[in-house]
Amino acid sequence: MTRPLGVTTYSLALNYLPLAQLAAGVLVASQAGSPGTALAVALAWIYLLPPLTCRLAILIFGAPYGRDLTQQTRSYRLWWFLCQWQIVFNRLPWLEEVLRLVPGLYAFWIFLWGGRISSMAYWAPGSMIVDRSLVIVEAGAVMGMGACLAGHAARLHPDGSFTVDIAPPKVGRGAMLGAFSVLGPGAELPPYQLLPAGRMIKPFGRWDASPYSRKVEGADGGES
Repeated sequence: MTRPLGVTTYSLALNYLPLAQLAAGVLVASQAGSPGTALAVALAWIYLLPPLTCRLAILIFGAPYGRDLTQQTRSYRLWWFLCQWQIVFNRLPWLEEVLRLVPGLYAFWIFLWGGRISSMAYWAPGSMIVDRSLVIVEAGAVMGMGACLAGHAARLHPDGSFTVDIAPPKVGRGAMLGAFSVLGPGAELPPYQLLPAGRMIKPFGRWDASPYSRKVEGADGGES
């Protein structure tokens, strides 16, 4: 009987990256000559080092993308590297919420990661981007409270192994995600459409709520 492929050493080792990043940041900031300099170094270490590192990796290797990617593929390895640089913000979401207080700043910060969101989009408290390098949000879009844009989704197979779908979700111009709704990797919410609260568009699906077609492609719950 073949033993299922478990989590690789590479995946496990990178779990230490967020802690190492914070520890190194504390060490570097502690060497600053003044409190003001220490604060500036700490902010740069937290807000600039991760996105610029990820942006450089994407420029060198290209953006991760694909369906049913195994842990041995380059896209998976790159995505996991990018993912670990974002863990601090996923664990401490208030760090990201602070940026949303300044108009345009959040859109610029996501651009540094490699994602693309309009400065004219609205983000309600608690809305979340899981993969900041893999997201597209156009002007006039509204993210409801707790809404989530996920650039990846794992799939568990009967033999115990797993694969990952990786692609940027896309929110069209003027579209709205209801509270606690979710767009999976490669999923699309077309312009001027509303994704109702609590609904999820699965990987590479597309919401279609036009008056002439009530079919929901790739959404949970079948037809609306």
